[in-house]
Amino acid sequence: KFGSHPHGFDALMEMMRNWIRTLPLNGEAASVGLNSAKDNGGVRVGFVQFSGYNYWRSEARKTPSGTGTGGRLSGVLAELEADVDWHEDNYMGDGTMIEAGLDMAVDVFHGSPLDGRQRVLFIFTDGEIFDPNSLAAARTELDKEQVQVFGIVMRQGVQHTKADLDAEATLKPITSDPHDDHFENVMIDEIPGLMGAICDPNGPWGHLIVKQTPKPTSG
Repeated sequence: KFGSHPHGFDALMEMMRNWIRTLPLNGEAASVGLNSAKDNGGVRVGFVQFSGYNYWRSEARKTPSGTGTGGRLSGVLAELEADVDWHEDNYMGDGTMIEAGLDMAVDVFHGSPLDGRQRVLFIFTDGEIFDPNSLAAARTELDKEQVQVFGIVMRQGVQHTKADLDAEATLKPITSDPHDDHFENVMIDEIPGLMGAICDPNGPWGHLIVKQTPKPTSG
């Protein structure tokens, strides 16, 4: 049990649903893809779910073609809410392995123009990551895509358990430098406040995001 929530994943997805409803979405459908216009302002969002099949094979999922965003970035609330519905209905479970999830996130960013706008990845986990030594290639690709990586360990309660500390030890090194500034170990009920401030240039993570200056590329 996570705080007042019977299931951590369901609680997180409902928090994501409430979060996207507060964001300044740019209104562009996922189908816009690489034709997304930077001067539209606002943000686009995508979701990737990761797991480890029987703790030995990394797997990941995003919404299939024809559902919500189709596994792409979108600035349309209806598409994003359909993604949340799909992920809630297709919970993977099993162990926490993230290599496939990072690879899939790279693919999502590949579908967006690298034109100088901020690019951010938030990784949530409630347990130890079991493939930390397999992530170098995907992590390098995220750097090439100029993605700033943040990590959040979702605690079940006030006290930091061994499971929480193991999750922190394996997730924090995946985040962007400086790791301490791009990582939080919080109770699950604290996540809405943390995520709600990412667009605030004075917020704990908002000030890092606005400082990011990705270099546009051509062709």
